Amino acid sequence: MGRSRRDTCPVRARFPAATAAVLALLLAACAPGDDGAALSGGPVDLQGGAPAPTVPALPVNVTVPLASPVEAPPMPLAGCPPPPRPPGTPTPSPVYVPPRLVPEAELPAALAPGQWTASLAPLEGKGMWLWRYRQSEGGNADAIVAKAVAAGLRQLWVRVGDSRDGFYAKDVLDTLVPKAHRAGISVIGWGFPFLHDPVGDAAWSAQALAWRSPDGHVLDGYSPDIELASEGVAISEIRVQVYLGLVRQAAGNRMVVATVYWPNATRWPDRYPYKAIAPYVDAFAPMAYWGCSEPGAVASQSIERLKTLRPVHAIGTGYDASVDGGRSAAPSAHETNRFLDVARRGGALGASFWVWHYMGDEQWSALSAFPWPTVGG
Repeated sequence: MGRSRRDTCPVRARFPAATAAVLALLLAACAPGDDGAALSGGPVDLQGGAPAPTVPALPVNVTVPLASPVEAPPMPLAGCPPPPRPPGTPTPSPVYVPPRLVPEAELPAALAPGQWTASLAPLEGKGMWLWRYRQSEGGNADAIVAKAVAAGLRQLWVRVGDSRDGFYAKDVLDTLVPKAHRAGISVIGWGFPFLHDPVGDAAWSAQALAWRSPDGHVLDGYSPDIELASEGVAISEIRVQVYLGLVRQAAGNRMVVATVYWPNATRWPDRYPYKAIAPYVDAFAPMAYWGCSEPGAVASQSIERLKTLRPVHAIGTGYDASVDGGRSAAPSAHETNRFLDVARRGGALGASFWVWHYMGDEQWSALSAFPWPTVGG
């Protein structure tokens, strides 16, 4: 209260001149006239002018009683165990590794998380992830939205950038987001930061958050996919926090959702930076890909452990893992229903599946038929 404009924009004095490109994006959230809204709980309008259109809410107090629990599928699951790898098969290398690793000694101090107020309504209910957009209904936004509506989806997770190519989804978002919003579907952008240069990764992530369609629509949130070294990522607590501190500033009062590995016995609690991530995000979206495990057990463990830190939106298996040397059969409708049922009963805000262009008709039918009402608001 009573702070100067300089005080409401602490990023202004925290970083060297080399990070000017990032600051230009982050300071948009502290433009004249907002009085520090990005941190104080007021509405965020990165471009100025009237507030952006919002997703239509479902009626409040919508309730659908839970049916009898879906029983666990017979084990082993079809296609399990995976076929053995031929002798001498090398471990796959990451598809991409950034050319330069910024030493941690050269990174700026991580920003404190600050205070914000974000709605979690976009995370409620069922959703789908889009990665290879042109392979998803041929890249036809009308067809994507129509299929999403028919399946009862409430959110789409759309890839918007990565460390190699930066923010690249403007044309896709210009077309898809207004159509999705008019159909009552939220759109969450997701990106892949390799964290070799956390400040640079924050710059393209901030560009995604600053995107606005010609008619004023914006993303409903942003989700960084925080992977491990096996995927070429330079993961450490300091790199994650430098990156998320800047992303949190850019997001203002829109939600930031961390896409994370599911917390199995190998990673939970301290062999993956869940606790370092939690202060900067509104929710976790664990990649609860069950493979040859019981789907409900993976969903339950993901939710029970992570909800001690933040609310949870679960991501299930919607692809044929045989392409990666996994089980040799796609998940069944029974597995899909089991995953959704345990996630809903376990208190997840919602559940979605990876990934649109791979998921088969049997799973789409199961997803469409499963009731997961939202309260809107």
